[in-house]
Amino acid sequence: MMSRIGWFVVSTLAAAASAQAQQASSRPELEEVVVFASRASTATKTDTPLIETPQAISVVTAEQIAERGARNYQDIFRYTAGVDTEQVGDDQRGDFFSIRGFSVKQYLDGLNKQPDFLYGSRMEVFTLERAEVLRGPSSVLYGAGSTGGLLNAVSKTPKFEFGGEFGLQLGDYDLALAQADITGPLSEQLAGRFVGIFREGELMWEGQPNDKVVAMPSITWQIGERTDITLIGLYQDEDIGAQTYLPMEKTVHASPADPRIPIDFFVGEPGFNHMKSEQLAGTLLFSHRFSDAIELVSNTRYVDQDVDYGEVYAYGFPPYEDPERTLLTRQFYVLDETYRVLNSDSHVKFNFDTGPLVHTLLFGVDYTEFEQDRQEGFSCPGFTLPPCWSSSPPPLDIYNPVYGQPFDFGFTNAYETRSTQLGFYLQDQIRIRDRVSVVLGVRQDEATSEATISPKDKTDATTFRAGIIGEVYEGVSPYFSYSESFTPVFGGDFYGNPFEPQEGRQYEVGVKWQPNRNSLVTVNYFDIEESNFLSQDPDNIQNFIQAGRIGSTGYELEAIVNLDNGFGVTANYSFTEAEVLEGTQSHPAGDRVEGIPEDLASLWLTQAFTTSDVLHWRVGAGVRYVGDKIDFAQLQLTPSVTQYDAMAEANYKDWTFALNINNLTDEEYCSFLSGYAYPDGTCYPGLTRTIIGTVSKRF
Repeated sequence: MMSRIGWFVVSTLAAAASAQAQQASSRPELEEVVVFASRASTATKTDTPLIETPQAISVVTAEQIAERGARNYQDIFRYTAGVDTEQVGDDQRGDFFSIRGFSVKQYLDGLNKQPDFLYGSRMEVFTLERAEVLRGPSSVLYGAGSTGGLLNAVSKTPKFEFGGEFGLQLGDYDLALAQADITGPLSEQLAGRFVGIFREGELMWEGQPNDKVVAMPSITWQIGERTDITLIGLYQDEDIGAQTYLPMEKTVHASPADPRIPIDFFVGEPGFNHMKSEQLAGTLLFSHRFSDAIELVSNTRYVDQDVDYGEVYAYGFPPYEDPERTLLTRQFYVLDETYRVLNSDSHVKFNFDTGPLVHTLLFGVDYTEFEQDRQEGFSCPGFTLPPCWSSSPPPLDIYNPVYGQPFDFGFTNAYETRSTQLGFYLQDQIRIRDRVSVVLGVRQDEATSEATISPKDKTDATTFRAGIIGEVYEGVSPYFSYSESFTPVFGGDFYGNPFEPQEGRQYEVGVKWQPNRNSLVTVNYFDIEESNFLSQDPDNIQNFIQAGRIGSTGYELEAIVNLDNGFGVTANYSFTEAEVLEGTQSHPAGDRVEGIPEDLASLWLTQAFTTSDVLHWRVGAGVRYVGDKIDFAQLQLTPSVTQYDAMAEANYKDWTFALNINNLTDEEYCSFLSGYAYPDGTCYPGLTRTIIGTVSKRF
């Protein structure tokens, strides 16, 4: 089936591009609206054209983020090849991705944003200039970069030209949002910027808040012509409800014996289900050019966040407390956590020639320190799993729910963890006769991890990277790369035991084609292996276990084509076969890796046109397909899902009026099914249709 979808994407792209190209000569050229990013820094930590980078990389600009109506960070990548988003439904605890069959590390301004899974701490999309996706291992430059790839967001920073915008949004679930972005010079050497967001609303579960306040001031100091210093502050306060899970037999597998309940049915407790977090962060970006050939870049960030989390969810053995299967067994989970992250990355770049070879040599050192002070508690789910609370929340009648019944709860577990990583890396980018690029890299890492109940563990590793790309015909560049990953898994399991590092390697071969300055088509094949992977503990929903070795092979197509007449296409198809190569007692060899779709496809079309000198229009539509997924026990198969999106935008002078509709047909679906809690499986509800209207003023 997906082979036909893949061919559909390719043929649609080719037909649309051909038709529009034929009409281009008879239409006036339109002012470019969507910014196409032809360069990126994530793959090499240097400003390198995508067509000269021997690895698959994608860039999503701020304009594209707004155009597609992204509500949160994971929404940004819904039209990016190889990236599976919304893996566990509309879960507000964090952003959950996979790339090429592996979980993903999140970076901000080149620094590790989340060394471990952290409740809250989601990046606000309006604070970002762009987001870059590097597919495949990246440990040589980042150390903690995961085997499948990494996501690196770039913060908005001050400009020396005055400008900005104010905007208001109204939408489903009582959304009311105000946002502002103002930048400009403060003096000849100083520029400032302020980005602010105030949001009130609800989740798709009625009565569950979705409130947020963000303030991000920044200042840039240009000391002469060679030195730049930027300081970014961030305050983020969130009051958000906690997601709930539903029994599959009462949703997509409903029957006359088990009547269907709405996908947004709430099984938690109003007032108890919550996630309140407060984050303070400071980032220092420094660069100094000693000469045209030597430059020092150093970035440092410190983050401090407190999280107060509570959730009542449906889970138990047995899952119902009556023979009619109407009274859901429920449990609670509470968390009080403080975490701190300090990380820095400094490197010196040397530009020099050796005969016909042009070198960009990078030598750097980075350091990450992660501290976690955590206490948590949960009720016993029907079997002995100490430590746990002796009582559970009262059951809930799924067809006649009564909320507000009191129950006892408390903390049952507490521990502290501390992890560090120190890495040294060396990279040489070699340009040969302005047609061939070679990238060579090596890194040495040392990582430590300790917990309250576990001794200090120390490990080190050396990783390598090599790649070559060359233009064999005008705009056509085949490439090959080999890369390794060494990923210290900061933090520990539910019981406070530190995780072991993950190690991996990848071979990738592909072709990049740039038909015009605003377009890029990439086709590739990859082969990845990783050891010590993390998977859900089948005996404890709050825990992850680590063992074994998995492999992932597949291919990707990503085509971004923008024509001068205002027509744009973003088309993606990826096939990923991820399976267990070296099994464990609970996850034998040959098993399909849980939660990973084999097929992903998307198509996004836009058309810009003008009706006068002051009035410009833009319309767009997209379709997204996510293939089926298997759970850990290899019993529950999550059905595939297809969703449609649409947008319309009018620009009148400095005003913009936009309407975004995501999940246009209001598809009710489960983004993932697991074998927990219910004989028929547990459904992680996906987000229903959202309609958001935006009015903004640029200046």
